[in-house]
Amino acid sequence: MATDTDSAKRGLEIRSGQVSYPTNENVLARDLEGNQVIAKVHLQIDRTFVLLFPDGQLATQPIVNTQSTSKPFVAIDKKTLARKVLASMPSENGWKTRRTRHYVFVYNTTAEFALATSRILETMLPGIRKFSQNQKIPTSDPTVPMVVIMFATEHEFQAYRPVGRGVRAYYEPVSNRVVLYQGQQSSPGLKPQLALQQAISTIAHEGVHQILHNIGVQQRLSYWPMWISEGLAEYFAPTSVGKRMRWKGLGKINDLRMFELEQLIKSQPTEAAGKLLIEPTVTANRLSSNGYASAWAITHFLAQRRKSQFRAYLQTVSQLKPFQGISYNNDRERIGEHFTLFRAHFGENLNRLEAALTQHLKELPYNDPYAEFPHLVGMVIYGDGRQLKRVANVFHTREVAEKWTTETLERLPEPSRSTARYSLRSFPNRAVAEQFADRWMKTR
Repeated sequence: MATDTDSAKRGLEIRSGQVSYPTNENVLARDLEGNQVIAKVHLQIDRTFVLLFPDGQLATQPIVNTQSTSKPFVAIDKKTLARKVLASMPSENGWKTRRTRHYVFVYNTTAEFALATSRILETMLPGIRKFSQNQKIPTSDPTVPMVVIMFATEHEFQAYRPVGRGVRAYYEPVSNRVVLYQGQQSSPGLKPQLALQQAISTIAHEGVHQILHNIGVQQRLSYWPMWISEGLAEYFAPTSVGKRMRWKGLGKINDLRMFELEQLIKSQPTEAAGKLLIEPTVTANRLSSNGYASAWAITHFLAQRRKSQFRAYLQTVSQLKPFQGISYNNDRERIGEHFTLFRAHFGENLNRLEAALTQHLKELPYNDPYAEFPHLVGMVIYGDGRQLKRVANVFHTREVAEKWTTETLERLPEPSRSTARYSLRSFPNRAVAEQFADRWMKTR
């Protein structure tokens, strides 16, 4: 199989070429520090190996510089790995380490934050592994210890590796490390507990990526469709935690994502509301915040309501080998092949599937995270030649309310549009706004 690897963006210095996958082959090779170690062959591209080293990192090596060996691959011990990661970090930041069964944590955050993060990730791993096994996907213990680097501040996080604004954490498949920062445990407009859950969900989301890549579900350097890669991470990420900050299980309702979906649906034309989630999300090469919410919704719906088809789909993508699939770095905004694969597993009747998804979302127990904040009621009244008709909706932001009002007026027939009246009215919270809207709609 030939591949366009865009390996420079993956942090690997290799060229495009013919790919093969030697099985259970170990070699003597020099690691990134120049030490001779036993490495495992991850894949071969022409005359180059991509090797898994004992510290969990992937790196390239010309085959001519390696030597085949029958000796077993042995992962680095966690104490040595912790020292190795510490040596690569800025020395002035007061770093500490914590070792657990599967992880090495290197941090300069508060001790409480480091402890909570380690507990959550460790309790997630067996749950994710059990779920995967229930999908008939073979799993294994991680081959190497997993590394999580935790910075106290966003400034330190960005100095380590500049990423886009708003990024709080990421998983890097080449180094096999999650990198994140603690920052302020609060967000504007959110209650402290909800803000904490939001931060924990972000950390857990990246932890899911790391776990899936280390238990054999998603092979490192493989390209899954974006919607299932991110949707599954959202599905697993905890939205509620126990007293000791332990993960409480997959599939919890994500109130923040549900809020985004509600706003997204309200901003769509009435005839399209709730019917435009699947195709644009499944084919997306990049996901916006709304895209992540849609990916979570589709994953939650399929995992709960289309279990056998979802199992078959996961089994299919889990078989993608390194550099198989469609690279996220290609120039296409939409990837039709992803939709073809989706329809092969979930059926051709998209309208019926969209309707079932919308009904599923309506039935989920959802607590608006902004319910106690001011809301707006948008009202439109117009005549159809025989009687006056009323339309109303409740919104959290003026932007979405005004968009809905404008589009509602534009869709009216010209005679009705010329007589239509509209207004926006503010209320102290969602409950009061909904009560007013209900009364106003019943007014004759």
